Amino acid sequence: MLEYIILGFLMKEDMSGYDLKQWMANCTSYFFDASFGSIYPALKRLEEKGFISCREVVESSKFKKLYSITDIGKSYFLSWLEKPIVFSKTKQEHLVYFYFYGYLPKEKATLNIKTFITEVESCFNQLNKEKSEVEKAYDVNQFTFLYSTMVYGVNYYQFIINWCNNLLIQIEGEKI
Repeated sequence: MLEYIILGFLMKEDMSGYDLKQWMANCTSYFFDASFGSIYPALKRLEEKGFISCREVVESSKFKKLYSITDIGKSYFLSWLEKPIVFSKTKQEHLVYFYFYGYLPKEKATLNIKTFITEVESCFNQLNKEKSEVEKAYDVNQFTFLYSTMVYGVNYYQFIINWCNNLLIQIEGEKI
């Protein structure tokens, strides 16, 4: 998936590895993020496949590698993008913890759930702030698909927070 995200960002403009990481952090981190340690090997693979090219430029007296998508890369990306979406039932690793929390003392499970809620609330607040900024700065109708992923993220985080709070209510109602 990382390679497709990189190609998608490069469809917009040429970028360095650092630029790609920044775009990921600002735009896709609530559903997909990657480290520099993953991005640079992916760039190398894409370049070896001929999907991107690299050129060095000098910016502020420093060499910078800029990556561009090639025509073959555009064709490859658009071919992938045209395929129907495949829903993944997995990749929600936090649920593994919840599944087995019955083995913990209820006090510890409750504390872990509250800590998890705080973490998700932080993500929710950040994304909700970014969504509000996009609403103020842009005509969201021009960015329907991009904006809709933000709405999805906000709603998803809100669902998790509500689900956890309901679980806490249920746990607190049980005898310890």
